[in-house]
Amino acid sequence: MAGEREMSATFAPLTRILCTLAAPLLLFLLLTAQAAHAEVLQAPFRARPFPLGDGRVACAPASGGWSVEWGGRAVRPPSDEEAVGRAVELQVAPNAAACATASKTVTLVTTGRWPTFDAASIVFLPDDGRLEATGSGLQGVKVVWRSGTNDGVDVCLDPKREGRSERCAWAVGPGTPADAASSSLAWLPSGARPGEDAVFIDAFGDRASRQTFTLTPARLIITRVVPTDATVDLGTGQGEVPLVHPEAVGSAECAPLACEMSDGKLLVRGASSLVKNVDIKLRFRPHVFLLRNEALESQTTVRLPVLHCPMWIVSGQPVRNNDDAKVIVKLEGACARDLGEVRFLHEQTPLKVLRVVSGQDATFVLLRLGDFDDDSLTITALRGPPDEIALAVAHISTRSTPQVRATLSLPDFPNLSFIPTNREARVHISPAGEHQHFTLLPIEGVYSVRYEKGQALVRATPMAAGLTALRFGLRSEDLPGALGEVDLAVLSDPLQRGTGEANVPAPLETEVLGPKPLIEVLCGGDTVPLERLKPGVTAHLSFSLRDTCRVVFHRERLPPELGSQKINFEIDVLRADGSPRGEARVSEVITLRSGSGPRAAWIRGVSNPFDRIIVRVSHVADENHYIGASEIKTGAPAAQWSAVLGTGRARLYATTAIPTGLYRFGDKEHSGVLQLNFGVISRLTWLDAEGHEGFLGAEAGVLVFGLANSQSETGRSLTQVGGVIGLGVSVPIANRSSVTQASINLHAWLEADITRASDSGSRYGFIFGPSISIGNVGLNL
Repeated sequence: MAGEREMSATFAPLTRILCTLAAPLLLFLLLTAQAAHAEVLQAPFRARPFPLGDGRVACAPASGGWSVEWGGRAVRPPSDEEAVGRAVELQVAPNAAACATASKTVTLVTTGRWPTFDAASIVFLPDDGRLEATGSGLQGVKVVWRSGTNDGVDVCLDPKREGRSERCAWAVGPGTPADAASSSLAWLPSGARPGEDAVFIDAFGDRASRQTFTLTPARLIITRVVPTDATVDLGTGQGEVPLVHPEAVGSAECAPLACEMSDGKLLVRGASSLVKNVDIKLRFRPHVFLLRNEALESQTTVRLPVLHCPMWIVSGQPVRNNDDAKVIVKLEGACARDLGEVRFLHEQTPLKVLRVVSGQDATFVLLRLGDFDDDSLTITALRGPPDEIALAVAHISTRSTPQVRATLSLPDFPNLSFIPTNREARVHISPAGEHQHFTLLPIEGVYSVRYEKGQALVRATPMAAGLTALRFGLRSEDLPGALGEVDLAVLSDPLQRGTGEANVPAPLETEVLGPKPLIEVLCGGDTVPLERLKPGVTAHLSFSLRDTCRVVFHRERLPPELGSQKINFEIDVLRADGSPRGEARVSEVITLRSGSGPRAAWIRGVSNPFDRIIVRVSHVADENHYIGASEIKTGAPAAQWSAVLGTGRARLYATTAIPTGLYRFGDKEHSGVLQLNFGVISRLTWLDAEGHEGFLGAEAGVLVFGLANSQSETGRSLTQVGGVIGLGVSVPIANRSSVTQASINLHAWLEADITRASDSGSRYGFIFGPSISIGNVGLNL
């Protein structure tokens, strides 16, 4: 302990520099001299026994080479060096009687023999992050350091022999300050464990104080005095010199200005705008040296440029490796009002001034940087010639090229893979970072850009072809006025996009389109009244309009932003019985584009009254044509029109009848079954709206009865020609409403035999029975 006091007295000046490293020492790790709270006891192997302290006794034999002595109140460390670094648990109690219920333990750690240090050899190099020392027993010795909130431990693994001594170097946190207020250094023997509850025992069994482990450097060697880009800013009349190790400086002199050390800071005062540089002579405290050109210096002189204007980079971190990189600086003070002879440099490269915006209290200057790849940027403002004066310097770290991503969408159709030529697409842009954003930039001849309520809208030029990448400008949100629209860098989305027409299915339903649909079905016109068919409603038109019906496609009503329409177009003409007319069938895919006038498709194939025309349209579910084609319903048409050509309410027609199994009721000589008959009858019946005949009709005609030599019950021949009139029920069974219509009939006629001459009996009778009729030749009334 006396040796320690002597060393402290010898190096009193240095300890003032380091503020007695033993002070708030020691570190997060160790050292507490209060045995009452010690939970970890650490002693070197082969050390003398030492008491457990605090009146405690061991409740069981120790393990790991440790032995219990003095009636359980002391322990002896192992004698084997192999136990170094090993920890064992020992149960303890206030007395032997309490061991049965004891739950407390202490940890016993075996360390190596303690080293000895040559106090004069301890050298601390904070700029290199290294501590060097000479001594003996340094193998495995640890150096513990703390710098602000950082701390660490390094171990001497391979000491070098220097005669009878060993020399070792330990890594200490790079840039560790050289004052004890923010850093501390201590050593620990090999195998020791850092900890706030650690108690260290020396080889004589005595408890060691924390000062025992303090490392006090004999020399402090620094390699830097001021930062490489240091300046003296006199914009306010007083500037501060940024010293790397202000605690190492004893005094300073400045020429031609005045300076002084105050509270660890070097303050410079002066107001002359003609001073370009200041020479600062620094004298270091005792035992502090500057390493320069392999020589140690106790004082040095540095020349720093003098700045006269406050200047900041206000546009955020500049972008590296970008041809269009720009930066905006803000200057204040008197020089900001006159920038006529001011030049701006990045290192030694002049920067082009693109714009100067002057305000009431400051001036903003837009500078072009171009492509650079430095991790930090220093901009210097100079006034001259002939004698250039440094007005201001601004420093900032740079950023790598930010990644920009964009997606395009149309309403209800996200993730568009191309740039539309016929309408504007919304552009969704990824964020650029704090206080910055990306702005979509137009490319002449490729696409145009418009902003609406903060939303970017893009539209490709109709003549553009090939692939292109969207281009974006990086802008700052914290700049005033028009400076907020300056592109600080220009970047491109890595995704290449083509251009093309965005085809969106147009609504074909009149309910959506209103009174001006894209597609209409018309009949008539000119001298005949125009009939406009409504989708979903069957129209009943005069048969005379059969050659005037057409489908009209209104190209002039198609909005260009919907693109071209790919439509399934179908026409069917059905007979009155529902059978199709094959010659009139139309089934095509047509492409409808916006144009200056309509196009028409005429309907053909209507041959007979009450023929029905049906027109259907629907979109083609073609993913190569439409956006959102998967949502198109293909099971049913989007719109359908139908019309029946025929308006009669009654029909008079003639047909051939072949009655079989008729029965004639007359006098006894002329009554009987008429097995085979033939004739022509006319029939008058009503028609429904579809042109279908009624079942019941008024009939009249002439027939030949009894062709198969039919006879009456008295054996009299019933063969005759008679005229009939009455009612009949007719059911068509084939070719309904056509000339070759076939029907099954049931008749009830009054008949007059027109071939009978002078036979007795009445020539009139009543005939009832079925028949088959073929033919339907007549007219609608």
